[in-house]
Amino acid sequence: MFGDGGATYNRVRFKALVYTPLINEVVEGEVVRTEDFGAFVRVGPIDALIHRTQMMEDNVVLYDKQSGAFVGERSRRRLGRGGDVVRARVVGVSYVTAGNRDVVRVSLTLRQPMLGKLEWIEEELSGGKKTAQAKAQQKQ
Repeated sequence: MFGDGGATYNRVRFKALVYTPLINEVVEGEVVRTEDFGAFVRVGPIDALIHRTQMMEDNVVLYDKQSGAFVGERSRRRLGRGGDVVRARVVGVSYVTAGNRDVVRVSLTLRQPMLGKLEWIEEELSGGKKTAQAKAQQKQ
């Protein structure tokens, strides 16, 4: 008998589903937490960070501590309430060792066309359709 309490060791086979974020990959996720410097978005098993400067086209983005939401000074768009779903692009991936485990840190941006809160994207698309319809009516 070995000195490990009678444990057995067996060969096993297993399949693991893993996710590795790639630079420039477009992902969707839900805002799970906000801090004064940015919002954390759950992308699969990873919480990725959207820094406040990368949230919207506004140059100034204010943080409302009471509601935990970011507000664009010019557009008045709000981001960060629980349940907000965003489409973002991965702009940075780093691997850091914290204690005895490796941590993946992911940075996201919403400052490109067709990225942002899904409601904003729907507004952009419907606004584009209305503009095209108005131009077609003017031609007639």
